[in-house]
Amino acid sequence: MLLRSDSRLLIEQLAGRWKVKNPTLQQLHRQARSLLAGFGRVELEHVRRERNIEADRLANVGVDAWLAAEGR
Repeated sequence: MLLRSDSRLLIEQLAGRWKVKNPTLQQLHRQARSLLAGFGRVELEHVRRERNIEADRLANVGVDAWLAAEGR
């Protein structure tokens, strides 16, 4: 599986090269690592934001829709 993100911090943390300091994020990090382990081989790739404009736009559309559904 290939997981791409424009967040270098996320990629480095998931790869285990950088620490997760925030206790809430540590819990989410453990959950994410557990889910990734279910895929066997996982490749993590950082994509610079300027090369990820359309994905960023779609992510914002999804977040906006989620927030609207939650009544926020």
